[in-house]
Amino acid sequence: MAQVKLYKRKIIAEILELSDKRVKQLTDDGIIEEYSPGNYKLLPAVQGYIRFLRSQISDEDVTSNYNMEKARLTRLKRQDAELDLQVKMNDLHKSADVEFIMTNMLIAFKAKLEVLPYKVLPSVLNVPDGEGRADTITAVLKAAVEEALNELSGYDPALFDEEKYLARLDDTRTDEAVE
Repeated sequence: MAQVKLYKRKIIAEILELSDKRVKQLTDDGIIEEYSPGNYKLLPAVQGYIRFLRSQISDEDVTSNYNMEKARLTRLKRQDAELDLQVKMNDLHKSADVEFIMTNMLIAFKAKLEVLPYKVLPSVLNVPDGEGRADTITAVLKAAVEEALNELSGYDPALFDEEKYLARLDDTRTDEAVE
């Protein structure tokens, strides 16, 4: 039977590039197995230390991943708070609000265009014949088109508050009914 070679703690410490005291701590912690007091088998000692180092690396990875995820969550919360502030200050609008306002603005624009011929017809028919007739008709049509285009021209961040927009529409409809 082959005789097993044993190494003193000091030799194991030199091989593992550790202090003699650190090898004793690792032995006490059950990481490196001592064959007899102060004596170690080389292969099990090296393998035990390698397993210990691997476990340290995976623990650090878990801690590192946790810290990275925590930092990411903190960053996302900060970004969310910044976006909320921008919405409150009317610097940023929710897509549903933009869609609502733009849809209503385009519907109102379309309605103005659809009634445009009927609105200008009496004015055009009342233009007397003569040299300036074309210029007068052009001016009437241009004024009507500009009025319709004004529906699209007035950007106001307050419009993106649905309640204010609906109140403004009600005011506009009331004014038109009075005329």
